[in-house]
Amino acid sequence: MHRFSIPLVVIILMTAGPARGDGVRKIIPIIDSTWWQVAGNPDLGPYTSDKQQPVDFGVWQAMDGTWQLWSCIRRTKCGGHTRLFYRWEGKRLTDANWQPKGIAMEAKPALGEAHGGLQAPHVVKHEGLYWMAYGDWHFICFATSRDGKTFERVIQPNGKTGVFGEGPGANTRDPSLIRIDGLWHCYYAAFPHRRGYFFCRTSPDLKRWGPACVVSYGGQLGPNPFLIECPHVVEVLPGEFVLFRNLYYGQDAQSWVYYSTNPLNFGIDEDSKLACKLQVAATEIILHENQYYLATLTPGLDGIRIARMKWARKGRFGRAVFNFDTERGRNGWRRVKGNLPAVFTTSTRSTFNPKTKHFIGTAELRSGGFDDGLMGEIESPEFVLEHAAYVLLVSGGSDKDRTYVSVVEADGRRELARYCGRSDNALEVQQFDASAHKGKRVRLRIVDRATGRWGHINFGGIFTAPEPVVIK
Repeated sequence: MHRFSIPLVVIILMTAGPARGDGVRKIIPIIDSTWWQVAGNPDLGPYTSDKQQPVDFGVWQAMDGTWQLWSCIRRTKCGGHTRLFYRWEGKRLTDANWQPKGIAMEAKPALGEAHGGLQAPHVVKHEGLYWMAYGDWHFICFATSRDGKTFERVIQPNGKTGVFGEGPGANTRDPSLIRIDGLWHCYYAAFPHRRGYFFCRTSPDLKRWGPACVVSYGGQLGPNPFLIECPHVVEVLPGEFVLFRNLYYGQDAQSWVYYSTNPLNFGIDEDSKLACKLQVAATEIILHENQYYLATLTPGLDGIRIARMKWARKGRFGRAVFNFDTERGRNGWRRVKGNLPAVFTTSTRSTFNPKTKHFIGTAELRSGGFDDGLMGEIESPEFVLEHAAYVLLVSGGSDKDRTYVSVVEADGRRELARYCGRSDNALEVQQFDASAHKGKRVRLRIVDRATGRWGHINFGGIFTAPEPVVIK
């Protein structure tokens, strides 16, 4: 058993540093069919409860070609943490209403497993064996099978099933396995000291596991331990990875999807790798006969459903609302407060990486230098929010109260969104969800009320969200 203290985790976080996002267009999933339900809320006999719910699950094809689905059923009457595994079997992946096969596994406290603590089975095939990773409330454990139906626990030298965890009370859970460059990667969730993380460990053989590495944490969702669950990683194209992160179950189900070219970094306390959001929960991606499928919980938390899906490349920008490289695109922008020398600049003194030659920089001087002592406000002409989503290019100071770009209603009474930089001049994409504001007349406001180091804000434009291009 491997145990790692929280100081090691902190060191890994510090050395990983803030990621800047990948320089290529992100990959996102697209649902490509109607849903079909494959599993429902099962009869558990004496364990049946009117509050029980099928939650985290695994889907795989057994040796005889049938499809197997094991789900963690929570809030049962089995005692302890109320969880056990139930299984279904289907002849074809595309069939609805698979056959219930009964309770598949219960926790064994004699082997160190928490009573009623089984969580999130996930199965892969390796060297002729089916390997199931699962959580026992404290550790990640394994079981193996030759036929993909009947599994036996892998007992460790200490007589227990636990292989690794993140310490007492961390609820190490939700393992997901994928082989990358010859090494098995096990992604899982845990909350040491009540702060939620996605971890990863690697192994050459699913037996010997290396130290924990934090691969995702925090960002705008903060450290909430229940807003970072059910990690699932897919290598869509060689060297291009997508991570699913579950936030909510039920009618308000939501998963955030991240894209990275580094399978050990999907965002450490920042969100530059966030690619899209989906109304699904506890997602598993299945590839069968060159077709991808997405399996997820039903909105009523009374079963599991599947749909066909595709992968698409998400562009960084759509159409510019204002093309700063044209006189028409710059007309109407005005200084409304302060001592800024001009609205637009073409400065090249730093790595701004603007999309257009002209952009807004509140510290830029006509001489080519800069002065963080300058302050002021700039406003755009009015425009109508015609689309559900936009992207903005923003950089500069990180003080959201004094250096920021905001979207405000045209009369100036209500602010709809606000963005700031990260104490860096490289312009970065920031998302604006305008779905609740379509049809409103708005304007942009660039505000610099700061002096001193990073007392400025840069703005490179606002663009419609790009249309994805299907790749698989």
